This record gives sequence, structure tokens and C-alpha cells, in this order.
Amino acid sequence: MVLLNRRFLNASFKHTANLVLLFTSVLCFNQVAAIDLTGFTTTSTTYKIDTFTNCSALWSVTFSVPLSGEGDVERFREYIQNFTASKPEFLEPFRVLILQLVEQASNMTGRNMSATYFDVTAAVISTATISRGTITYRFLWTGFLEGAADTLYMGDVFEGGLYLYENDSIAVYPPAGYRADFASPKPDASNGAIVWHGPMNFPSGEPSIEFISMETRLHIEFEGGELTEGDRVTIQGRIEPPMAIPVQITYTRPDGRTSSQTVASSELGLFALQIEVDEPGGWRVQASWEGNEEYLGSESGVIALNVRSALNPYALVAIVSLLAALAIALMVWYRGRRPTAKDIPPPPEDDEEKVLALLSSSGGRIFQKDVCRILGFSKSKTTAILNSLEAKGKIVKEKRGRRYLVKLAA
Repeated sequence: MVLLNRRFLNASFKHTANLVLLFTSVLCFNQVAAIDLTGFTTTSTTYKIDTFTNCSALWSVTFSVPLSGEGDVERFREYIQNFTASKPEFLEPFRVLILQLVEQASNMTGRNMSATYFDVTAAVISTATISRGTITYRFLWTGFLEGAADTLYMGDVFEGGLYLYENDSIAVYPPAGYRADFASPKPDASNGAIVWHGPMNFPSGEPSIEFISMETRLHIEFEGGELTEGDRVTIQGRIEPPMAIPVQITYTRPDGRTSSQTVASSELGLFALQIEVDEPGGWRVQASWEGNEEYLGSESGVIALNVRSALNPYALVAIVSLLAALAIALMVWYRGRRPTAKDIPPPPEDDEEKVLALLSSSGGRIFQKDVCRILGFSKSKTTAILNSLEAKGKIVKEKRGRRYLVKLAA
């Protein structure tokens, strides 16, 4: 094999001298590569850094030279054969140097770091217009990023900065579920990867990137305890991190029918929605949102609501029996005396005010039986009060099956 040409060696060593802490792969390549590159004065180096949520990073450093014509391609393919046979000789100097540099970075930052999974490959990459010979070194750097949970940071290992020559580039890929919220200096591209092209002289501590998690968390809960058919339930929730978004509330009735309503959260991420549980049995409620360009969608846990019937069978039998007894007593009394309007005193105005206040606190609607239960009025007294309020145009009564729904007049 012919030794690497002197111009390429000098340029590569000069390149290495500018990288105080990282990117010594060029030096390793120069120390072990053996191919005749006479006539090739233009080379490029691509640094690809795939970062991960556990703060590690997979480094891929690719050196590329243009191959003009089939002769160059054949010479490089011959080189690849020799390279494959001597791969450990290529890889070992690179591994030793990277281990030393990672140890220095660990001491400098105070974080535990390690380098593992070293590899080197050579290949010919051909397109419709050009062929290139490439050598790629790879290794996994554990502890490369700092931070945890929602925010990760890259940059403190670049204590001496970095210099990119013309045709060189560095591309950093965010961890899965994260996006770059800040990058310095301003990158040349940031669609999927954060990319800088040379020539560029990075100051100490750069390039730097702050990654923030795109993950969101939805939480919901409901106010109140035991629920009865016809009650109105307030579903409250929040989105983390806080933001104003459209949240879809989906509730499934006991018979399996599903309904959805959309409510907007506030800038603090808070939202609330009232639903009427108008069927006895088990209800299920869940919140969700689709996500956007900056954040991923998410779903809340499922809330189970147990709604009891307004009248259970035993209570119904007792009420029917009581009503029958009252009917008989009223018939006896009615035969003996027919009451007049003067005999029925108007309900006190303060009792009417109590009913109106209860209606207001219940969202403007309530079942007649619940007025009796909450205010402790008898059924006859409640009927008299509601009739009086209806005559005054303050309420409206609607028949719902065997029950009356009382609503404030519009």
C-alpha cells in the first residue's frame, strides 16, 4: 500500500490542532490510513451526533474524498479490501485517544462519562453525478449531555470550541421526543437535525443546544362525591407543561354511547367542563389532545363515575304505597269538603327565594324531586312554591318522563 499523501496529512493535522477536546478521529485516520490520494486536495469531514434521552450520544465521523472515474473507484475498492483485513489496526489508536479525551471531559465537567462500542468502516458511495470514498468512525459517548427529565443540554464538553473547515459540517439529532429550543450560534438548518456548515470558528462552549421535551401530560378529576341520575358533574383538568390548547373531553355512557366536547385550556394549562349524568350506571370520562408542531399529543387517565338511580325499587314501592294511602285519605276528605282557593295560603316569599337561589347554584336547572330533598320541603309545599313561581314567570317546568325538570326562565 502507498502512504497517504503529505498534503492531506498536513491539512488533517492542522485540522486536529484546532479541536482542543474532540474530533480527533482525523488524527487517528491519518495515523493508520494507507491509500494513495495524490491529486486529491479536497476532502470533507462530516460529524453526525445522535443524542438520546439517557444523555448519551452516538458519534459518527465520516471522512470523504471525491473519486473521479472508474480508476479512482477501483483504487479505493482495493484500499477497502486492505482496510478490512487490517481493521483492528485502524480502530485501536482511535479507541485509545477517544478514551483519553472522554476521561478528560469527565474530569472537566464533573460528570461520569464513558466511551464504548467503537467501530470503523470504509465504503464507496456513488450517486448519479459523483462517487466518494468514505471512512467512518463510530463510538457511543455516555454522559455526553447534561440535564435530566424535560431539559437536556449540549455544549459544556466543547471547552476549547471547534473549527470547521470549508466543506465540513456537523449535524446534531435531538433525542426522541425532544426538540431544539435554543442553539448557538444560529444553525444553518434545524429541520429534524441542527446543522452547521464550515468554514466556522465556534467559541469555547459551542456549538451549544438546549433540548426540551415535547412530551405532554393530561390530568383530570371531578368535583363531588356520590352521584345521582340527573346531577351535573364538573370535570377539571390541567395540561403539563402549561399552555393554551384545545382539549377534547370524551365521556362514555352506561349503554356504550360516546360523546365528545372540546374545551380550551388557559395559559396556565387549566380547563373545566360540566356534563349531566342523565343515566344510572357506570360512566367513563377521558381527556385528550392531538398535539402540534412543538408538543406531542397525549391522553389522560380514565375517570370512572358511578351514578345511582334517582329512585331505587324499594323506595319506589314505599312511595307508591304512601301515595295510595294519601289518595284514599284525600278522597275521604274531598267527599266531606271541597276546598276553595281561599283555603290554600300562598307560599312565603322567602321560600320562593330559597328555590330561586338553589336553581342559580345548580346551573339554572334542577329536578323537582331534588328541590324537595335539598331544601327539606314536602312534596305538596314544593309543588305550591313552583306553581307560584311559574305563574310569576320566574321558572319553567318541563316534564321528563315521570319527573319535572325546573329551569330558570330566560
